[in-house]
Amino acid sequence: MSPWKFLSCPILAGLLLASMSCGASAEPPTSPVTAELGTPFTLSAGVVASLDDDRMIASFAGIPADSRCPAATACVWEGDATVVIEVSVGGQRSRPELHTSRRFGTGANVNDYRIELVALRPARPPSGTIPVGDYRVDLLITKA
Repeated sequence: MSPWKFLSCPILAGLLLASMSCGASAEPPTSPVTAELGTPFTLSAGVVASLDDDRMIASFAGIPADSRCPAATACVWEGDATVVIEVSVGGQRSRPELHTSRRFGTGANVNDYRIELVALRPARPPSGTIPVGDYRVDLLITKA
């Protein structure tokens, strides 16, 4: 006798629905942000900013490296975090890397625009890592 014979259709349907909902996100999609050229604004993971009457679209693409000095510790060097911003201007995409350390490029030119990293939050904790969804990137975009 098959063990499946004892499971009724309602039970199978309930198990199927429960398994399908396990991977679903409880958070709604994030709305686009309308930002102004020359005014700092904040992006988090998954948020898209529209600037200059939709001529430029910018989004926070990730943090491939974060070696900043942890909060509440004394470091010889302040460290650096790399912030990747995905930008679309006139249908052309680019992914400039901006840095928190002034020793590296804190800004980048993309077409007729200048993108500057103003701040990266939160500060790095003394131990552990920061989930990408907890990062906030403050940017300033102007005409180059």
